Amino acid sequence: MLRISNIDTITDKNNISETIPKLMKKVNPILEKRRKLHEIYSRKADDKTLMFSGESTKTVISYEKFLTDISSGYLSGKPIYSVATTTDKEKQKLLNEVLDKEIPAEKYKEEMEIIIDYIVSFNDDETEHHDLVHDILELTSCYEVLYENDNNEIVYSRYSSLNTVAIWDYSIPANLLALVRVWEEKDINEKIIRKCEITDKLGTKTYSMTEQYKEVNEDDNQNHNWGDVPAIAVETNFAIFEPCEDVIEAHEQLIQNIRNTFQYNDSDCKMKFSNYMTENPLMISEFVKDEVTGQEKEIKKINPARIEEDEYILKARTLYVGENGNVEWITKPLDSNGAVEVLKVYTNLMFQLAGIPNTNDLAFNSADLNASAIDRKFYIMNMMTANIISELKKAYQRRFELIFGRINLKKNTNYDFRDIDIELPKNLPANDDEKIDSILKLQNILSEQTITEKLGYNYLDEKNKKDSEAEDNMMKNIERIQMLGDEVDVQKETKEENDEKEIKKELEEE
Repeated sequence: MLRISNIDTITDKNNISETIPKLMKKVNPILEKRRKLHEIYSRKADDKTLMFSGESTKTVISYEKFLTDISSGYLSGKPIYSVATTTDKEKQKLLNEVLDKEIPAEKYKEEMEIIIDYIVSFNDDETEHHDLVHDILELTSCYEVLYENDNNEIVYSRYSSLNTVAIWDYSIPANLLALVRVWEEKDINEKIIRKCEITDKLGTKTYSMTEQYKEVNEDDNQNHNWGDVPAIAVETNFAIFEPCEDVIEAHEQLIQNIRNTFQYNDSDCKMKFSNYMTENPLMISEFVKDEVTGQEKEIKKINPARIEEDEYILKARTLYVGENGNVEWITKPLDSNGAVEVLKVYTNLMFQLAGIPNTNDLAFNSADLNASAIDRKFYIMNMMTANIISELKKAYQRRFELIFGRINLKKNTNYDFRDIDIELPKNLPANDDEKIDSILKLQNILSEQTITEKLGYNYLDEKNKKDSEAEDNMMKNIERIQMLGDEVDVQKETKEENDEKEIKKELEEE
């Protein structure tokens, strides 16, 4: 964690030629570590190179990528945001008197949830959450900056951890002072210009620096009125795969050794002859004239006739050796069972140190394994990543503090970000029947809203749908009643007409 007592001392125009280079010396080692972590994760593969090459003799087993991807996939379930407000009048009164907590309007919860749903949908919050989780697990940090676009919509966008570092103060807990983003650009003459962007509570300043920071210039200065640093940041000490990196290297090296042994025994194996001599010597002498001294000198070189003889022997269907002679391959011994057991130990150690359950073991492949049992297998991982989830919740809470602070400032509203309840679920196979049964058992204890939200549905949306369905049903019932009434009237009129005809007929007969 990079801490500085006063960010203003860095961005002071009169001292940037001294302060910016000093800042870079603090930022560069942090970014260098992350670049190394990314190289380990990707094994130096990029958009122009492959992680694997058929010409490579080195075995690459990227457990680092596997451990990072599976853990980030597990932790990055779709975030759930809800607004929790008390409806108890006595509690509202007490909060208002003691903590100056104003009693919200009746539609406060509904309005706030509508705003949250629109903002997170507009920003593709689910993808953003996954990317931030992946950055933390791979690069020990994640960053996000907020701004308003041309349509006055609030946007939050991820900053790459490979070129961004946060600056914190010395408070407990530490407060975010700024985000520093560093990158390189090339001009038309291929001259490298290093850029530094600092976003603090006053705005965003961009600086350009020449080689060795000999010259520093302020290129751009954009002010904003968020009243705070419009950004969030989470930083940890190590990546998910760092504790098991030694074991991964040992595992990879053992597989490489096994591969080399099989390769030698298969196609590079040497043949041993006993009591047999070749017809042609391995080396022959050749005399060439030295251009400097003019004297001939002897040079040893491989005998082509010997190469041809060796090729013939390798392809020959029969070989003849002298008395007590023998021909055999010189192979390297390999205890395959022992190697497999050592590989299993390395694999289990990797998963154990990373805190991730081994999904390939027999226990995971059991047909009797239900969702609850799988959840228990991820218990250790939950414990090891609890701090990450906790820090992300705090960061997201700060995100909504900035968003609703901005809305309150522009629209003169009074939304309180502390009323937002944030849940970051895991991605696990769910046993819906068990979940539904356990929640419905609390039907007489919990409210319909709580039960609906616990089952993963939006209460307001479902309530509106039910009200709409009830209204449609009511209209249909009214139409049926009217139709039945019309039929009764028609039958009554028909009966009356028939009665009149009968009476008239009887009178005529008399």
